[in-house]
Amino acid sequence: MVGPELAANATTVVSSLVAYEREILPLVRGELERWWLRASNIPDPVLRAAALSALEAKGRNPEATAVFAILAPRPGRAAALRAMVPLQIAIDYLDSIGEEQRSDPLADGLALHAAICDAVSPGTRSGDYYVHHPRREDGGYLDGLVAACQEAVARLPATERMLPLLRRTANRCGEGQSYTHAAARAGPDELEAWASRNESAAGYLWWELAAGASSSVATHALIAAAADRRTTAEEAALIDAAYFPPIGALTVLLDDLIDREDDLAAGQHNYLSYLDDNEQAAIRIGLLAGRAKAAIGHLRHPRRHRAILAGVAGFYLSAPGAGSGYARPIRGRLLESLDPTVRLIMVAMRLRRRG
Repeated sequence: MVGPELAANATTVVSSLVAYEREILPLVRGELERWWLRASNIPDPVLRAAALSALEAKGRNPEATAVFAILAPRPGRAAALRAMVPLQIAIDYLDSIGEEQRSDPLADGLALHAAICDAVSPGTRSGDYYVHHPRREDGGYLDGLVAACQEAVARLPATERMLPLLRRTANRCGEGQSYTHAAARAGPDELEAWASRNESAAGYLWWELAAGASSSVATHALIAAAADRRTTAEEAALIDAAYFPPIGALTVLLDDLIDREDDLAAGQHNYLSYLDDNEQAAIRIGLLAGRAKAAIGHLRHPRRHRAILAGVAGFYLSAPGAGSGYARPIRGRLLESLDPTVRLIMVAMRLRRRG
């Protein structure tokens, strides 16, 4: 990479970090506190514990995905965050209760995760989300998250022309989460069959499609784009193509990388299990990173999207789990494949974790 390009990318990363710390993070933490109080009042003790556990153990997920607000024009960032935060909290909550043992985990997961598609579809209610779940008394918690997201999405200036694609990406994420959870108990056959039905560019393995589909990043990127009244349906489709599958798959695989030991101990599904070893994982993750960079080059704000990609990589590579023996070749390949600005993000994330 030539000097001026690297300097421009570094400038974008630094300005994005400053905007994130000063403008975005305080709003996210305020929203998290509000939903913590709502979760504390859930009547069912098991659902209450799951909601609080999701906010505590996965509380960094809404903070991390809130970085997508940087893609929105500055006046529209707060509005975008009011949609992103409840959406991610809902995804994390459903992820927690989806790990429970149920008689039909796929049917339960699909019914529960219909809430994700409803959340970006103002005025829509698919039905009883808990219809197959053994517990249901959440005191309106899930409905409240859906309604908050719907209200915020409805106020974004480009929502109307983007609504079909927003619904498709959110539905893809919900289905991906459902099939992934079911695979932990029933094996990967249904997950593979479902992933193979997802349309995508050639060159991806089925489990990369599944991982990319189950990620929420495409939906968050589109919410940010909907906050910009200049966004067209054609541009939104290019954004979705950049995030699904490459950036979404990269996000899920890196999340599974830092959770690998815990998932193995708990018998949870982990996408890295489909690889022969960490060397193969390094190769495939490097390829995903290269495809992500290429797709970003077609977008209107490529440097902002590159900063997001660097942020995703830096967030995960700065976590303690990324220092394991298994993770080292993967981390090395990813650092080679992405811009050097990833190292800047890693330093910032490590300082935040210590603080």
